[in-house]
Amino acid sequence: MITNEFWLDRWKTGRIGFHQEGINPKLVEFWPALPKNSRVLVPLCGKSNDMMWLAEQGYEVTGVELSSLAVIQFLGDNDLTYDTHQEGDLKIHTVNGGLSLRIIEGDYFQFSEDNFDACYDRAAMVAMPDSKRAEYVAHTLKRLSPSACVLLISLQYDGDTQGPPFSIEEDSVPLLWGNHIQKIASENLAQTNLQYKEQGHSTFDESVWRIQP
Repeated sequence: MITNEFWLDRWKTGRIGFHQEGINPKLVEFWPALPKNSRVLVPLCGKSNDMMWLAEQGYEVTGVELSSLAVIQFLGDNDLTYDTHQEGDLKIHTVNGGLSLRIIEGDYFQFSEDNFDACYDRAAMVAMPDSKRAEYVAHTLKRLSPSACVLLISLQYDGDTQGPPFSIEEDSVPLLWGNHIQKIASENLAQTNLQYKEQGHSTFDESVWRIQP
């Protein structure tokens, strides 16, 4: 059962293979051109440096993360000073200085701000078991403006591996996100990365999807 405690334990014990150092090249390649100060939501952000890249493009970035360890590591690793205040069960960490960047610490399903201009999801939907996936997508879409852009990365793989990250059938992505979402790139990582072959995969497709009104 994938619970909040499961993820907190993963961070506590350092089992965070899902974390990527550096900036995701697919973010840099496929992020849509948006006006400066557009509000960008990054659900289940971990300590991803993709948030730094987005903030450096001039966007107002809001990451949401359950683990206090992940939040503290992100702020510390990037030498960021910040102010913190409590709003209900959520802690709001607002970075000082020139970057417009906030990390909301707490349960994403308790986060209720809306009208974001864009969403970046590299590791959030794939962290959701099938039983929570529709709820996650519905909750995320409620956070976005009607004309918002979405950049989503999904995985579909063969073999006996159980997630997270979970394998998501390609056909289910438009069913969850709506017909406006389009697949714009795909790569079989099992052909380029020995790690996936050693795990018994012949197919480990990483696909990039975008909603661009």
